[in-house]
Formats: sequence, structure tokens, C-alpha cells
Amino acid sequence: MCRINFRSALWLLVTGLGACVFSLAGCGSKGPEAKTPPVKATDGKGKSGPVADNLPQGPLFEDVSAASGVTSSYDNGEEVKPPHLSILESLGGGLAELDFDGDGLLDLYFPGGGHFGGQNNRDILGRTGKLYRNLGDFKFEDVTEKCGLATLAGGTPWFYSHAAAAGDYDKDGWTDLLVTGWRRMALLHNESDGKGGRKFTDVTAAAGMEQGVTWATSAAWADLDGDSLPDLYVCQYVDWSFAKHPDCNYDGKTPDVCPPKNFFGLRHLVYHNLGGGKFKEVGKEAGLPDGGDRGKGLGVVAADVNGDGRPDIYVGNDTVDNYLFINRSTPGKIKLEELGVIAGVARDGNGSANGSMGVDMGDLDGSGLPSIWVTNYENELHALYRNLSRNKDASFLFQTPGSGIAAIGQKYVGWGTGFVDIDHHGYEDLVVANGHAIRFPTTTGRRQKPVLLRNTAGKFKAMTDRGGAYFTSDHLSRGLCIGDLNNDGAMDLVVANMNEPAAVLKNIACGKNGFHWAGFTLAKPDKGDVVGARLEVVAGGRSQFRFAKGGGSYASTPDRRLVVGLGARDKIDSVKVRWPDGKEEVFSGVALDKYQKLVMGTGKAE
Repeated sequence: MCRINFRSALWLLVTGLGACVFSLAGCGSKGPEAKTPPVKATDGKGKSGPVADNLPQGPLFEDVSAASGVTSSYDNGEEVKPPHLSILESLGGGLAELDFDGDGLLDLYFPGGGHFGGQNNRDILGRTGKLYRNLGDFKFEDVTEKCGLATLAGGTPWFYSHAAAAGDYDKDGWTDLLVTGWRRMALLHNESDGKGGRKFTDVTAAAGMEQGVTWATSAAWADLDGDSLPDLYVCQYVDWSFAKHPDCNYDGKTPDVCPPKNFFGLRHLVYHNLGGGKFKEVGKEAGLPDGGDRGKGLGVVAADVNGDGRPDIYVGNDTVDNYLFINRSTPGKIKLEELGVIAGVARDGNGSANGSMGVDMGDLDGSGLPSIWVTNYENELHALYRNLSRNKDASFLFQTPGSGIAAIGQKYVGWGTGFVDIDHHGYEDLVVANGHAIRFPTTTGRRQKPVLLRNTAGKFKAMTDRGGAYFTSDHLSRGLCIGDLNNDGAMDLVVANMNEPAAVLKNIACGKNGFHWAGFTLAKPDKGDVVGARLEVVAGGRSQFRFAKGGGSYASTPDRRLVVGLGARDKIDSVKVRWPDGKEEVFSGVALDKYQKLVMGTGKAE
């Protein structure tokens, strides 16, 4: 039953999306630009007015990949002869940033992908992923074998893998790993190796996750039912197999990878964390739609979108409606209501479903509500949905044209992405990793440059040419993580490339302009999950908001610390956290240019 309240119906009519939803034949290729209230900007003293860009001189990032020791390359198996040209080869993989050994530095894990073997190369085989320990100063050591990740339980070889989702599922204070892929997932428990170090143990079967997976892509940890234990949302893609492998082309003659429209979608999965290391898959009971003409999930991010404190879930689906699940769970029972079309985030401004891959959320306009950002396929606009939710409703406006983002054109196929204040100027910029999904594109190259977008008070402008050497060359990229690899407050980038080494990009923009920052880790005394919490930092009379998120980007887990750029402001007025239970707490003792821990119930920054 389609349920539309008066406010949502009015929004559909005003924006023109209502006509597209109910009569797609009447939608043109160019919709009207959204008319929205202006984004308010303040200067360093808190006064309203134009904002100076103050972009530092010189390149913003330095490519330190060669000297970093990170050599991981995602292998998709496309080298077989004759080529399969399977859609399996198109998705690539991501990565996870996590401090697995508790030394305060972000380590890196990359899924390995896979290859083909056996008769006619029809056996789908996996390759071992790579775990790199951060030694400091952008130097990394491969500790895959040392940490027990060369094989799975009982010496079982790895499966064809895609994504890595990091989270402490058992609240023991150590970050665990989930790796997804073809027909399998692996839950890897972070535990002592008995020698003063750490190792990962495959506990998939004991956890109840060894069956029921068809083709898992991105995943997100978030406590959905309010018991402090992180539950798990897992995207599934399409019902491809070699038994369902049609011939396709895009120019009438050249064989190529088939599009997702040639396959049925799959129902996504929700695993309820029962405690004691046990999970139960409850997706159907929770209200997730069946596959068929829905599903085809690639990117997922969890955060509180409607201001009730509970984590909601947004999913980027490929060529079909994107999902927005509003969290209606009660203690012990997960319930998710899918409202993507009603809320205005299922389709673009013309009412068309897009080929969506990467996703993130960030506060576009100082409202305290996260807007949604989605990267899409070529000949489509990337989607920025401005959050207009009120009174615990969910309502968004397609903001891409009005924000200036449409100016980058529609030649990119975007994957990993995220909001990031590159130089601490006080607004979150955007970065996108690109690369085509098919083998022989007809209108653009397969390898593509990444994109940087500068945010000045809610208006975006391309600044890719300022990114540095890596941004001047083409790559076949998929996953992207934004995180501070050396704890200097400057957010660095790590890109997972397909059939080429990963890129480690050091942020060299911060410090050039003298801007200040503050970094935060949100925590509960019981080490429970905090996804859904909101941080508010007030400086110079202006509020900035950050959100505790699960998932995000594409097939990746970025740095979970929350960094706020303060520009020239040299004083923080106040810091407030709204926790997932809805309670708000003010914290004292917050310092500039440092990381600090905000523990629920303490009221003082550590």
C-alpha cells in the first residue's frame, strides 16, 4: 500500500517529482532547478556575509603510494582468455580503515577480489586480501599472514570478495572485520594472538552468517534496535551466474559487460546482533523488499536522517529506486520502513532511477540534518539531496543543479566518495573516485580522473586540477576512504583501484592557511555502538554538525573520527552531542587542534 502524507504529497507536486512518479512518460530530460532557501554563511567572527574561499596555494594532496609499502591491487580476473565479460568483474572492491592493534594509528585492509579457473575458467575463485599495519609517517607493513588472514577457517581459501566493513560487534574494545563477496561473507574476530599482538579469527559459521548469501556488496554496522550492539545491513546485487550470462554490446558489434537491467535484483540482508557473537538474519521480517525489479544494492550508509536519534539506512541501488529505510525498531525487534520515493531520495530530479554506487551523508546547510550524496553512472547527474525533514518526517529536495555540482558534467562513473573539509575552512568538500563499469565505453574512457569539489557555504565548484599529481591521471577506481593516517588533523585519502595498486594520498593543504580544527571520537562507557549520534560544534557563533555513521563511500569503511574545520576561529564556544537515545549532552574541556574522546555521561572531553 502506498502511503503518502499531506506534506510529502505537497512536496511531490511542488517539485514536479509527483508527476514523474505516477506518470513517467511525461518527464523530460531536464527538470527545473530546485528553488531553495539560501544557505546562510558566516565569517570567522560569526557575522553573516560572503565567505572567502582561502584555498591554499599549491597542490592539496601528495601521492606517497610508492614509498608507503601499500601495494595491494584489486584483481577482478578479467585477464582470462577468451574474456568472460561478466558483470562480476565490474564491481571491484573497497577497503577499511581501522586501528586493529590499538596503537592509535589507522591501519588498512583491502579485499583481494578474485579470478577464474577450472574447466572453461568457469570456477569463481578468490584472492587473499591484504592487511597493512600503520608504522607512522605514511609507512605501512604487510601483516596479512602474521594476523591470520592468509586463509579462512580450517585453511579454506578466500572467496571472490568486494567490501570490508569494520566494527566492534561484540563490544570488547577491538575492531572486527566483515568481508563480503560472491556467495560468501567472512566475519573476522579481532583477538589476542597470545604473543602481545593481535590476530583475526574466522567466526562466520559460529556467528550464523555462513549461509543465505547470494552476492553481497557493501555493508554497514549500526545498532538498529537500541541495545548498544551493532546490527548489520548487507547489500546484495543481482542474480547473475554463468547460467545467466547473456551476450551484450553497446555499439552493435563489440561484446561487453551486460548492464544490471539484464538481471533481477536480490533482497538485501539484515543481521540482528543477539549478543554472545550470534546473529540472526531478519531482513524479511524487518520489512526489506524482495528483489526482482528492486534491490541491486551497491552502496549503503547509516545515520540519523530525521532527527530522532536512531540510525536510518540509505542504499544506492543500481538502475532501480534507491532505498531510504526509516528506523521503526523497538528493543529486540528490527523494523525498517522504506520511504525512498516518498522522501524524494529514490530518484533524480526528473523522476528517473539512476545507476547509483557510492553514498555519504553530511550537513550541507547548518540545519543539523544530514543531506544525502550519491555518485551515479555516466549520462546521469550525481545526486545531492538536501535534507528538509521536520517533526521526525523524512523529506529531501534534489539539490544538484542548485548546488553547482551539475557543472562537472555527466561523463564520470562515480564510485567511492565522501564529504571532507580538505583544508579546515569550515565547510565539507566532496571527493569522488571514478572508473567505468564496462570494458569498452563508447563515449568516454574506461579509466577516469578522480574529482574534487570545493564547498563554499553550500555552493560547490570543481577543483580537481588542484588535487595534485594523482588527480591529473586516469585510474580504474572503486573504493575510497577518507581518514587521518598520521593524526595531524588533515584528512588523507586512500583509493582502492582495480588491476592497479592502491593510492595513498597525503593531505598537504592543512597548515598552509593557519586554520584550526578539532577532532572527536564519540563513545559509550560500555563500548556500545554510537551510529545515529550527532555532534554540534559552535565556534564564532556558527554551528557545524557531524554525524556518527556506519558504512559509507563504496564497499569501504572510512575513519570514524569526526573532524571539524574551524577556519580562522581560535576559540570553540560549545560542544554538544545528541546520543542515539535522544539525550543531549554538553562537553567541556575541548581543545583546539587535537583529537579528544567524548564519552557518554561524562560531560568532559578526554
